[in-house]
Amino acid sequence: MVWCNAMTEWYNAKKGTSYECVYTYSGVVIRDSRETNSTACINANAKSTAKGFRLPTLNEWELAARYRNGTLWTYGDHASGDDSGACWDDGSILGGLGISTVFANYAVYQASSSAEVKTKRGNSIGLYDMSGNVWEFCFPLNNLDSNLCYIRGGGWNGIDEYLRIGSVYSHPRITPVQDIGFRLTRTH
Repeated sequence: MVWCNAMTEWYNAKKGTSYECVYTYSGVVIRDSRETNSTACINANAKSTAKGFRLPTLNEWELAARYRNGTLWTYGDHASGDDSGACWDDGSILGGLGISTVFANYAVYQASSSAEVKTKRGNSIGLYDMSGNVWEFCFPLNNLDSNLCYIRGGGWNGIDEYLRIGSVYSHPRITPVQDIGFRLTRTH
């Protein structure tokens, strides 16, 4: 949230825009990275009318990962962009498609962890690395347990099970991990 607000302020300074920062606590913009584990970040509010940079919501992230053409959507047990089959067999593969033989073309994960960002195929709306590369924080961070954050998409050192675009996981908010990051978005 601090990075999203910082990006908004940097963008305003560089581009001459006047986008409002999204994340506040008690009406004050969250700017200090030392507040990351404080009450301010745990109880942050996302101002719905602000046009600044922000984390995607859980639903926005999933819609961006699943989108195909507005009528058809990628099944939740697939990697983003791969419509040929599931990336993990939990005994109930959706759509009767079986296991994909090409999902590694779309996702950086344990079996292919040496790829650089944006070297795998993008999904139908041109988003890269929605599955694999790094887990991505979503907002709200976690409305059930303030010690946890919602993450989606799987990381470069994870297994194929974590690449499923229909899955939501949680991670302790104060535990740094090398394969968790975030994707910025902005409301127009």
